[in-house]
Amino acid sequence: MTNLDKQITQTLKKVAGELEQPNFVMPYQVAADKRKRSRLLGVGAVVLPVSISCALLLTISVSPTFAAYVKSLFDSSDQELQHAVQEGFSQKVNASVTDQGYTLEIEEILADPMRIVAVYSIKDQQNNFIHPDKLSISNVEVTDSKGNIIKETRIYGVQNRENYGYLTLKKPGETEDQKLVLQFEGNQIDSVEGNWALKIPFDLEKTTKASQVLPIDKTYTTPQGLQIKLNSIMHSPTAASVDYETKWTEEAKKRLVEESKQVKGKVDSADPYVRYDDFKLNFHVENEKGEKVKDLTRALDTPSKALGEFGHLNRQYGFAPLSPDHQYTLVLDSLVKTEPYELGISFEPKQLADKPVRVDMDGKTIEIKSVSFDEPLNEASPKTEKHVTILLEAYVKDITYINIADTILMDDDTDKIINRFGWTIKDEAGKVYDVTGGDFKMIGKDEQGRNHIRMKLQSYDMKELPQKLSLTSELAEKSYDLNWKVPLPKEDK
Repeated sequence: MTNLDKQITQTLKKVAGELEQPNFVMPYQVAADKRKRSRLLGVGAVVLPVSISCALLLTISVSPTFAAYVKSLFDSSDQELQHAVQEGFSQKVNASVTDQGYTLEIEEILADPMRIVAVYSIKDQQNNFIHPDKLSISNVEVTDSKGNIIKETRIYGVQNRENYGYLTLKKPGETEDQKLVLQFEGNQIDSVEGNWALKIPFDLEKTTKASQVLPIDKTYTTPQGLQIKLNSIMHSPTAASVDYETKWTEEAKKRLVEESKQVKGKVDSADPYVRYDDFKLNFHVENEKGEKVKDLTRALDTPSKALGEFGHLNRQYGFAPLSPDHQYTLVLDSLVKTEPYELGISFEPKQLADKPVRVDMDGKTIEIKSVSFDEPLNEASPKTEKHVTILLEAYVKDITYINIADTILMDDDTDKIINRFGWTIKDEAGKVYDVTGGDFKMIGKDEQGRNHIRMKLQSYDMKELPQKLSLTSELAEKSYDLNWKVPLPKEDK
């Protein structure tokens, strides 16, 4: 973008405050990370104030960079997408289908080897916008030119913003075909059933040519025995992504097997569930000044691919595009691993009338704050039944998450429970109540440096309060700090 283009952009931003333009948020962005966004220019004609000079207007008519900025439905606050738009990688579509008086339109697609983002809208017979969350999406997939479905692209997310919906699909890594087709179908708008199906051709050739894959070839083994190999980095118009592999050492595998035997509920007829893949790595990217670069892991993270033996996986870590004018470093911050971790407390609900019940043991503390019958916390619970809700707090070191819901692993041959992954609620007679929902919140740190966690455990199995309750949990996510730094290869200018 030239200096004149920048000046034009800044000027028009000031005068476009009253024009509606949808804001874009990546579909996997957590709610707590919402950002304030400025309104941008609308899709239709733009009326400029008289005070803007004729020279400025003439520049607007011939500037392709500015034209892309004005016409695009991608918000400039998402710099990685807007950068791609400014470079001319966005594809206008304007394909529509009408049924039952409603029109579904795909207006714009931005696709590169990292992801596919499509913008759509819904209008009624009077051409009024219908909020995109009124659409029930029945099918989304991408096919190659021969009609073969690319399985990876069935994984998608939707973010609804004002009058527009933003559909983000995973990268089409299963094909080398550059000419693809987005198939987008809806079967209901609000309470009206119908058939809204669109097939939208789009092309990856331009963005693929603008992408580079550069080798890294660096390895590291964590103190916990996880081997990490950084293979390469891809620079694309909308993002950068590091491709890497993970694999446990033989000694670490043996420890994982032993850990699995510690988990409750194992029966002799079944092998223990070994958590080879139950871990995650936390990275960040920093520039030459040690400043963190915007992290897009939630938006660009792809499912791991097994490479044969247990625990040998291929993964990607994605983030914002990197400027070729700077040197960047990938930093591995921590390994978070699910492993045995016992928490337990027994109490009589009537004790809570005086004060919370608290237990301190082995450097960890658990405290029951209250037990009550409440309305359901989640939509999966029956609407007509109240739930018992147990509010508890825990003070634990290095623990980042404790599973709430009671996920049960069954033995297919015997129909016996092998493992319960989550909390177990039991009364004085030994009856187990399934945990059907709840809530987890990290409060902060206490004076001892332990993580202060607040949890709600909810169960609609319990119709009345027993005389005595016991709560136990035997698994948790534990975080191990790391500090491995690898310089990233620079993209060719």
